[in-house]
Amino acid sequence: MNAWKIRLVTVVLIFFLCGAASAAVRISPLPPPPPTAKLRVFVVAVTTEFKSAKGPVFWPLSPEEFDRKQKQGIDERLKQQGIYEVVGDSDIRAVLGDQTIASWEWLADDSRLAREAGRALHADYVLVSERGFAFHLEFNTRLFNLHSGQAFAAEGYVPNTMLWRMNNDQKMQAGSEAANIQLRRIFQEAKGDLMRTAIRKGKISAKAPAGPPKAEPPFPEDKRGDAGDLSAGKEPRTAQDPTAGVGAASLSRAQTGRAPNEKQQAFEKDLEQALNPKSPKKSGPRLIVYDFEAAEPMKVAGLILTEALREELYHFGDYVLIQRENMAKILEEYKLQRSGLVDEKQAVRVGKWLAANEAVTGNLATLGNTIVLQAKRTDIETLGTLAVASIKCPAGREDELLDRMPELAAKLISGKK
Repeated sequence: MNAWKIRLVTVVLIFFLCGAASAAVRISPLPPPPPTAKLRVFVVAVTTEFKSAKGPVFWPLSPEEFDRKQKQGIDERLKQQGIYEVVGDSDIRAVLGDQTIASWEWLADDSRLAREAGRALHADYVLVSERGFAFHLEFNTRLFNLHSGQAFAAEGYVPNTMLWRMNNDQKMQAGSEAANIQLRRIFQEAKGDLMRTAIRKGKISAKAPAGPPKAEPPFPEDKRGDAGDLSAGKEPRTAQDPTAGVGAASLSRAQTGRAPNEKQQAFEKDLEQALNPKSPKKSGPRLIVYDFEAAEPMKVAGLILTEALREELYHFGDYVLIQRENMAKILEEYKLQRSGLVDEKQAVRVGKWLAANEAVTGNLATLGNTIVLQAKRTDIETLGTLAVASIKCPAGREDELLDRMPELAAKLISGKK
């Protein structure tokens, strides 16, 4: 038999083997949860192992432990923002039981199993975080919108020139920071999609009648084909032979092409800064940005806009921006609301506890067929207004506000309306 025929037969056998194994995973759908405007996310963290002639890769942290810690870290990060409702372990067990699912099964056929499980869990999004090793230590993160089929991807690898000078603890830190960098990037890229989903869910939850939620019709199958319809023009991920020992990270690079050099260079720069942080900036006013006030159907959209404004103000560099984590600790400690500090005195008090000099507050509201976002920058000591700014858009095109965040930030900083 010719060599090409042997390869063809091998590929076909692997395809059917993987398909049969994936089909063997039993999924039991949950009853629909109560309607909410929060974005429900199912997180999957996996390690794909590359086995060379010398044996498997030695990980500083076992794949099982890494996957557990990675998922836990992502869960906590998402929950902290107030935008997301992360699918809990009890729900996952109810859908998948005690089945042991291999990494290649989660990733095969462009994470089809993860998407199917996400639908059974009534998730809006599935986030797949993958660690692998081929030629470098690689990290691939995918975010799937289970309603529209839209997908987002962030990829990067830690060069061996960096790994060779790291001990095990530093390698684990590098892995954690790499995952954090990709999370920031993928949610930054997907923010318009997240906004549209949050607004749609907010309207549905506002109209939901009292009583137990009714079952929704099943989501249609993705109409984008496979992951080949990603904006980056990538080819679909192929199912893998579980016995071949080739990591999904290596396959994804071979099939999709390495990320453009400028993206990888930016990834390495961010990673270097995270691993070797400079002394935190101590000069300039300390600025606290509170979550925007909004009616319940628009509350999550308001939180997404708040995060976008924080990002823009951070890039201005004129301020020491107080981290959300620090603000959350104070709010939790004093049993205060996480968002919408309507009482100005309370907002000032929290700002003083965090040694802030200035505060930004805002309101997202609907006026007829127009959506208006108003924001104000206040001197915490004198309560004087330093700047007031607003932006607006037609109802139904709220994601346009995200595109105008640089404009809003510039107005707040300059004091121009």
